[in-house]
Amino acid sequence: MHCWSYFLLCFVRIVLTLLPQTGYIHPDEYFQSTEILAGRVFKLETYTPWEFNTTLPIRSMFLPLLTIGVPYSLMQLAKDWWSFDVLQPYLLVTIPRIVMTALSFLSDMFIYKICVNNNTRPWSTLKIWASSHVTLVFLSRTFSNSLELVLFSALLYFVSASMKLTDRYIRREIELEDQYKKAANAVERVNIVKMQKKIPLHKYNHSFWIGALFALGVFNRPTFMLYALVPMFFWMQRGMFLRKVGLNDFHDRMSSLLPTFIVMAILIVASDTLFYRGWTLMTVGEVVMTPLNFIAYNMDQSNLARHGLHPWYLHSAVNIPMLFNVLGLGGLYLMSRALVVVVTSPWTSKPNLFDFNGLLIFSFAVPLATLSLTPHQEPRFLLPLLVPLVLLLGPFLLRRQGLSAKAMRSFWYAGNVVCVLFFGFFHQGGIYETQHWLHRHIHHERARGTHTHLLYFHTYMPPMSLLALPHRASIVNHINGTRYQRGRTVFFEDLGSSSQMEELYQRCVRLVADAQSKYQSTKLMTEIFVVFPATLSFQMDRLLMPLPTFRWKHVHKSYPHLSMEDPPDFGDLCANNSTTSLTDIQCNSFIPWLSKKCNQMALVVYQLQFPHR
Repeated sequence: MHCWSYFLLCFVRIVLTLLPQTGYIHPDEYFQSTEILAGRVFKLETYTPWEFNTTLPIRSMFLPLLTIGVPYSLMQLAKDWWSFDVLQPYLLVTIPRIVMTALSFLSDMFIYKICVNNNTRPWSTLKIWASSHVTLVFLSRTFSNSLELVLFSALLYFVSASMKLTDRYIRREIELEDQYKKAANAVERVNIVKMQKKIPLHKYNHSFWIGALFALGVFNRPTFMLYALVPMFFWMQRGMFLRKVGLNDFHDRMSSLLPTFIVMAILIVASDTLFYRGWTLMTVGEVVMTPLNFIAYNMDQSNLARHGLHPWYLHSAVNIPMLFNVLGLGGLYLMSRALVVVVTSPWTSKPNLFDFNGLLIFSFAVPLATLSLTPHQEPRFLLPLLVPLVLLLGPFLLRRQGLSAKAMRSFWYAGNVVCVLFFGFFHQGGIYETQHWLHRHIHHERARGTHTHLLYFHTYMPPMSLLALPHRASIVNHINGTRYQRGRTVFFEDLGSSSQMEELYQRCVRLVADAQSKYQSTKLMTEIFVVFPATLSFQMDRLLMPLPTFRWKHVHKSYPHLSMEDPPDFGDLCANNSTTSLTDIQCNSFIPWLSKKCNQMALVVYQLQFPHR
């Protein structure tokens, strides 16, 4: 039963990826990967964030080049060789997400293997894993945190497999040693020695993969060190409580990770240096070390203040329940119980903490505790914690009986459905569809020779790559042997969520004046579009009232779009109606009120119409 439910949820994951999901979780899903590589591969006009400056870049491009750069390069080959029109918003968004979804299934495989190795229920665990909105939504997005989760699941698999093998082989070694001491004659001792020689080597088991994973994880996101700390410690100390492994073995195992880590680190550093500096500066020796730049930047609290400072308890109180639902609450309970055991129990009972369950509990607790100490906290920083939580509590959630267990399961499924709808489709969901409409307008409907100004007001920064605007420097026409460079015709401005109406008003007035001046000198027409949440429509309609020669024309509306910075006011269904004698509560009709609120959950495109003369 759980097996078929899991495969059905896998099908849902694929369908949600191909739709595609219109929700826009955070600008980093575009501006730390696809936007950068679309500009490089397709020579498009894009916005490059500060993290990718060539002086001190803090983001490694090694994994994005493999996961996104390679598919984009294949798309470019299809465009060059077969003239396929690959620069469509759907393909630019969906192809990278297909790759990320394929990588997410690697985590499914590792979780299955971990469950089989440790005699837990694989299909019930995978059912909970596949029904999480983190798996269905976040893992299909091009976040570095999503890659971090996949790498963390692989690390947990190799560590847990090594622990299982080492415990089995060391127990066998101890058993044979005891038999050797009790052997009655030389023949028995010879036979025991032969059996001892057949025990496989396990001291450095999986060291190659663990060292490589650690390098990939650290260069992908230096926070991976916090996630890898507990698994790598468990890998190095495994068997210590079975009187066969000592401190020297611990140090030897630590050293065994260095070769693959160093080789992988050199490969990534060379790749990043080539990406940011090119061959010329690379040969001079100016290498790019993105993890060091990342750590140096985040050590300065003034830098973090630009992105927002949060209280230390935000992860535990808000982000854990929001991301992981009842699993998160259960993980917090297990973490607090483990802390009590560590503090109060005698040392002789502490070896019990270093088993498989201890690995999972501390793999949840230590990253959560350390990340809570950083003043800038976002929910996606905790994505890898889903893996130990599912392994710990997934089978428990489905196995328990009774009213409370049914309530927890209902809350789990209902909460994840709501989060899939919210993060997958509603949150800033109109931006993708609006960029799709603007792409069609600019490339197929706009009058030739027209200049277009796009103003985005109170939205997330939209990805410019979806407009497929060729980079100015890359367009050179050869006509009669003469080289021409085409000028820019589309101008993009992101006014952000903090801008006031007055700023937008002044900007529109200046653009109109510039457009009229340009028309008088060059006869070139100009069109101005303003993109904003529908909750601001009333204020926008009042914006140009002092200027009777200007007017708005509604040209497009994208559903659904829910902006948490400008949400609909759902509290006005009933309002106070004060009179001189009494105060009444007067309620509106529900259906018209609900229809109005639904209409406000949209992203609107207005065209500013004005006389060019």
